[in-house]
Amino acid sequence: MSHRRPEAIDALVSALSRLPSIGTVTAERLAYHLLAVPEDEAFALADAIRRVRDEVRVCRVCSNVDANDPCRICEDETRDHTRVLVVEGPRDLASFEAAGWKGVYHVLRGRIAPLEGVRGKDLTIAALLARARRPGFAEVCLATNPDLEGERTAQEIADVLLGLENRPRITRIARGIPAGAGITQVQHTILADALEGRRELR
Repeated sequence: MSHRRPEAIDALVSALSRLPSIGTVTAERLAYHLLAVPEDEAFALADAIRRVRDEVRVCRVCSNVDANDPCRICEDETRDHTRVLVVEGPRDLASFEAAGWKGVYHVLRGRIAPLEGVRGKDLTIAALLARARRPGFAEVCLATNPDLEGERTAQEIADVLLGLENRPRITRIARGIPAGAGITQVQHTILADALEGRRELR
């Protein structure tokens, strides 16, 4: 008779394997690690997950994640609210904050990736267009990742923005970022140069 591991372990492995970049082997290693560590350490992880889901909100203005809604960046009157930087996710936003961007943001919550079933309507593009139609915007800078999906996303957004009446200036970050590199993997000084050298899309 073959030995079967407890169903609770199978359930944990299944849950962990659904996390990004976590395969079945890694999920199994993590599951058995959580069984081996002291109970309070394992429960601390569970409590941290519960706390972040309870306390973190999605900003109704820019779709960033923050303890406040609207987020602290959108509420900051010292920032330049006439310029919005469009990024794929909150981690990219944090990278550009460290690089010194003084405007505000719009978080797409992903990128267009047909092979993964992600289309423009699955992102926050409609909310971005609504913001861009309001008076007072001077610039929308597209700062998606410089890979195939990121470039396609930027181009599709630019195409729609260029069709707006009284549209703001539409720019794209410079190509100083290595092709295929993720925003979060690039040094802040390179991101600052990419912002400084951004080009206008026509």
